Amino acid sequence: MGALAVLLIGGLDLDIWAHSHGKVDQSFFTPWHAVLYGAMALNGIVLGIVMARNVLHRGYPWRRALPEGYGLSLVGVIAFAIGGGLDLAWHTLFGIEEDIQALLSPTHLILATSAALIMTGPLRSAAIRYDSTSRAGWRGLGPMVLSVCAVFTLLGLFSQFAHPMVDVFGAKSEVQPV
Repeated sequence: MGALAVLLIGGLDLDIWAHSHGKVDQSFFTPWHAVLYGAMALNGIVLGIVMARNVLHRGYPWRRALPEGYGLSLVGVIAFAIGGGLDLAWHTLFGIEEDIQALLSPTHLILATSAALIMTGPLRSAAIRYDSTSRAGWRGLGPMVLSVCAVFTLLGLFSQFAHPMVDVFGAKSEVQPV
């Protein structure tokens, strides 16, 4: 799940890059959105498979079918899907936002919050499982490290407008005439 968190933030990075470099027209259906929503769907599919396997084959009650810490990730997947539908409606009604409006539109804030819920699953799970007797290796803590990196990247992307430098991170650079 840590790798899926990185895949999800990678899809968001790619989408923001495409927007800031003029690669997106006025359509919601772009290759960049396909990568982003595909990564989110993959997170949901993996969580769904784990949940179904634990309910059907191991007899767990559905409320305890996901590993500890991942329940909010499933809530995040559902919220992301709802937010994606709302974002489609928003873009249909108001067009594609630019600059700060793209980061702070209501639907994008729903998507960012739900992405944070998805990406913090490995962090919550490791925090619940980890104690002083746990082995501190990549296998045990790697997903948590990937989760933290993804969340910090998400925070950086959605707060880039507040950066003290004049040139916004990821902005299209203009070539000055000589």
